[in-house]
Amino acid sequence: MLDAALGVVSGLWAISTPRPQSQESKMSRMNRSKDTLRDRILHVLSGAPIPMDVENVRIKSGLKNWESTKALLLELVVEGVISGQKTTKSWVFWVDHTDTRLSIAGRDHA
Repeated sequence: MLDAALGVVSGLWAISTPRPQSQESKMSRMNRSKDTLRDRILHVLSGAPIPMDVENVRIKSGLKNWESTKALLLELVVEGVISGQKTTKSWVFWVDHTDTRLSIAGRDHA
């Protein structure tokens, strides 16, 4: 019998609650996911012959959300990994192929 008000279970069947994930494992999964998205963005930009806007980067890298794509691109600009320029409408981004930082970081995205 199950007494819902008291949360008591008796009988052959028991209700198990899923174990909560630790905050640390959630953060490491989020960081791995973010790194994967950043790698996809870098791969797309490295192969682009001209600067790309947020929407084109989003589509070519397979990301779903425009705002998230823009946020990741701006993070990469702040870190100095890629270059970006504000336009009257939005932003454009590119990789300076003469820069050696991508290969120094152990990531050959070209």
